[in-house]
Amino acid sequence: MRTARWGASFGALVSLCVTLPPVALADATTVEGGLAPIVRIALPTQANLTIRTWDREAVAVDAEPGALTIDRKSSRMGESSPPVLIRSVRVQHGDSQIILPVETYVVSGVAPGDHDVFRISLAAHHPLGAVTVTVPNDSAAVYASVDRGSVNLHDYHGGTFIIYMRNGTATLQNVGGDGFVQVLQGTLQAADSSFDRLRARTAVGNQIFQRCRSRQIEAWSAEGSVVYDSGTFDAGLARFEATEGNVVIGVTGGTQLAGRTGPGGKVYTLFDKSTQVDGRAGEANANYAGGGPLVNGFSANGSVYLYDGGLAIKRRLPPEWRPALLALRNDTATAQTPHRDQNTFDSAANSLPATTRNDRRPHGAPGPALPPPL
Repeated sequence: MRTARWGASFGALVSLCVTLPPVALADATTVEGGLAPIVRIALPTQANLTIRTWDREAVAVDAEPGALTIDRKSSRMGESSPPVLIRSVRVQHGDSQIILPVETYVVSGVAPGDHDVFRISLAAHHPLGAVTVTVPNDSAAVYASVDRGSVNLHDYHGGTFIIYMRNGTATLQNVGGDGFVQVLQGTLQAADSSFDRLRARTAVGNQIFQRCRSRQIEAWSAEGSVVYDSGTFDAGLARFEATEGNVVIGVTGGTQLAGRTGPGGKVYTLFDKSTQVDGRAGEANANYAGGGPLVNGFSANGSVYLYDGGLAIKRRLPPEWRPALLALRNDTATAQTPHRDQNTFDSAANSLPATTRNDRRPHGAPGPALPPPL
């Protein structure tokens, strides 16, 4: 497997002029710094990383003694920053190969001028337990890379975050600003967050957004579903795409929804009677609450589900909505869509039997571009 390496690209964002020697960490260490720092955390091992914010101009690290080092470098940013290069990655999954293509991501939240750059890295290559890093709430950028385990980002707003997880879970809780998230095998979960510009991609696993607001969002999963439940949108770009999984979009404010599928797929809609829905095989448009920002959903080999509100609070759902509910619950099995002649089921039930899908296709680049709305 060939994995992405972002260190050199991200390091090109700054021009270093003062370097302080690395500090070996005790179980808890605090290093003072200046305004709007850049924080880079690289843990190429097993770790459960939590990143929090506070109102101090300092970075604190809580980990097992001697496991990590932290160094602080003074840097000066120019008027513009080069984009971060996200390298192509190949992931072997069963008998198929998933390719995440090369991308670039522009970091726009780092103002020109002097910044402190904090780098937190391993002192010795061995699995870690819990690691907590607390950063200033005005941090210009936060970069986190973990090989296995989890990354949990809490209460970070206004800057740019870049998260890379090879195998595990990435969680965004009450997060805002700009961001790029890549999970090779695992789950991206976001809740109660507001994104100015977010790009997310997953090779194997689901992406689940709950009660989020987005101005510009692009989310894609190759072997998994993408769920945006109880969400709202500002005018901008909104695109959700799955190659083998389903796309599930539930909205709570005025939205124009456009759903598309590949050959043989279906678009399901579930709105109140006042919502205008136009559709035919493999396509559907819906103007919810008078319309609003355009939101696109596309699944190459699955289905698209469009609805109002939150899926979990709908008491009874048609049987063909079972895969959407399982995706929201992040069920580990992929459910096939049941036939329409089956009975409806109670969405509040504690458990649902899962149907394992056996057919898996090789993957290439992301699916085709969305066609324009009808």
